[in-house]
Amino acid sequence: MTGFQKTGAQRGFTLLEMLVAITVLAIALSSILSAGSGSARTAATLRDKTLALFVARNRLAEIEMLPAWPQTGASNDDVQMGGDTWTWRVNVQGTQDPTLHRVDISVERKSDPQRHTYIQLTTFLSAAGRQTQ
Repeated sequence: MTGFQKTGAQRGFTLLEMLVAITVLAIALSSILSAGSGSARTAATLRDKTLALFVARNRLAEIEMLPAWPQTGASNDDVQMGGDTWTWRVNVQGTQDPTLHRVDISVERKSDPQRHTYIQLTTFLSAAGRQTQ
């Protein structure tokens, strides 16, 4: 006999089986990589929101510790936090109750050209124990 004879003892994968196996592996790996990159984006977003929250809470603590009643109006400033420059914006408004002021604080990253607000806090301050002007 000439040529190749196939016996029952031969075992192995055909080319088609190998291509199917590689395709399944490629799909699985791309799903894993996609999930990993999504997790990295989520972690970066959470980091930014956390830093912005720290900036807003720090500013609120500064306002709360002032001995004088905060004047109504808007103000802003830049601060460093977590290796970035953040801009906080504060708007103090009077309320129907003359012993309360509403304080709105928003925080954005200074380098962001779209001025995306990462966090916004709203609180009310009492005149109790403060010097009124």
